[in-house]
Amino acid sequence: MTSRIAATAALLSASALVLAGCSGSSGGSGGSSDGEYSPSGTVKMVVAMAAGGGSDRAMRVMSQAINEGAEGYSTVVENREGGGGAVGWSYFYGLAGQPQHLVKAETAIHTLPMQEGVDVPWTYADFTPIALFAEDSRMVVAPADSDLDTCSDLVDSTGLSVGVSGTFGADGMVLHHLDEAGLDADRVPFGSTGEVITGILGGQIDAAPASAAAVKPYVESGDLKALCTLTEERYADDEVLADVPTAIEEGIDATVVIWRGILAAPDISDEAQQFWIDEVKRAVETDEYKDYITTDLLIEKQLYGDEFATYLDEYDAEIQEYFAE
Repeated sequence: MTSRIAATAALLSASALVLAGCSGSSGGSGGSSDGEYSPSGTVKMVVAMAAGGGSDRAMRVMSQAINEGAEGYSTVVENREGGGGAVGWSYFYGLAGQPQHLVKAETAIHTLPMQEGVDVPWTYADFTPIALFAEDSRMVVAPADSDLDTCSDLVDSTGLSVGVSGTFGADGMVLHHLDEAGLDADRVPFGSTGEVITGILGGQIDAAPASAAAVKPYVESGDLKALCTLTEERYADDEVLADVPTAIEEGIDATVVIWRGILAAPDISDEAQQFWIDEVKRAVETDEYKDYITTDLLIEKQLYGDEFATYLDEYDAEIQEYFAE
């Protein structure tokens, strides 16, 4: 990210801090004299990425699932993309003390502050942990007519180019493991998973990691072949991907886990935090959530509050190890 974008994110954060002191925010605080919390009106569920991506889809599913049983309020998704998440998360950081807002977060909230030129006033630990509601992973794919059949073939080859969306994100984690296994290939950066897939289909690169849900249609159509998955186990219940071996099966000691969760603003009350924890617990019992997990080939996992906070601390320590200089 350029220094100009970083400066913009910091400015937005500062502006949001000023606005936080004003009374024009949507949704009532719902506070009461006995310390209970219940929102009213419109609750914004912020996505720090563009509409149409995985983060946006996840938050829209959770918004719909929460609204199914909401009383006295309704949620709407608001996209505040820019700077790989810096704009949206900096805006949200400025809403300290305002419990009527939630934000979608994932692995990138750990990795973004590590990138050269990025200057944001927060880390993942500044936000209030509500819930982890799913985990995801990555699958390595190549063109259907490639000589590569496995990730072991990829590691053993030379003179290849490998696509990557986000040096410090999920794709970067995959390539870190492949590098450790002996991969010697040129990295070609792309702005999104969609661009990566376009690059493979267009013959610009020889292989790349991507989400299983994103590549499955192309594997099914015969345009791409899957070399390995970075999950702990195969997608055994999926008719298209069931035969794709794990990297571990191919002798590469590597798994990649990407988390998807919901955070609240800094400095909200314990009562407000517990309210949103209970709402997400209700949401994950809905058909909307269960269909989402199945359709997007996600790993169903829930952690809440303090347990989620511990997970984030441990995950961050692992991320720091991945990308240490």
